[in-house]
Amino acid sequence: MSTKVILKRLVGCASLILILGAVGMGFAKENAVQDKDIGKASASRYDETARGVNAPIYDYYAQQIKTKTGITKGVCLDAGSGGGYLGLALARITDLTFIFLDISENALNKAKEHIAEDGLRERARTLLADVHSIPLPDGSVDLVISRGSIHFWKDPAAALKEIYRILAPGGRTYVGGGKGTPEIQAQIKAKLKAMGREKEWFDKGPGQRLQRDYDAIMKSAGISDYTIIRDAGFWIVMRK
Repeated sequence: MSTKVILKRLVGCASLILILGAVGMGFAKENAVQDKDIGKASASRYDETARGVNAPIYDYYAQQIKTKTGITKGVCLDAGSGGGYLGLALARITDLTFIFLDISENALNKAKEHIAEDGLRERARTLLADVHSIPLPDGSVDLVISRGSIHFWKDPAAALKEIYRILAPGGRTYVGGGKGTPEIQAQIKAKLKAMGREKEWFDKGPGQRLQRDYDAIMKSAGISDYTIIRDAGFWIVMRK
């Protein structure tokens, strides 16, 4: 075979590879757009559920926080707030001002929408930040709350130490997770089933992270004044 023929065939192969690569990139881009759209749809569905069917969970824990901490005035930080559901529920039964902190800008955009919907613009703001490094001064917050976020923190000792740092003297935390009482869970499951959405209820949490030894974590964070509540959920109440 002549050198000319070989070169011609190599050029043809290279062209084919470029074409296939371009097609592949096109499919990848299309799939990325579709995945993004699916993600937005999923987030909107979650937000709708949190503000609707699951609202009794947040109302229940908001009342528990008010009762167990006794803090109804001052500044409250909702750490890992998502769309702000727990803080918004607490805002309805207290005079607290709120900071909704999350690492997701999309989640905070939802929180901003709900702040406006609930007429809380003068009492609430959002903060795009990581709970492991909270950009707030020492002793500047009276109450820190968080539902469902702690199990996803990469370094819970560091995050809890940060939370303790920003607590004001006399401050409290109510950090953990839960799905309410068995009665509330039964009501929500029944509603979801009636809507044909029973598969949206998950009985299992975020796997092994639920099995973390939080007493050891608190010790490593240098925090001794705390209580762990295992009543209709799992909650860490720190005192300062």
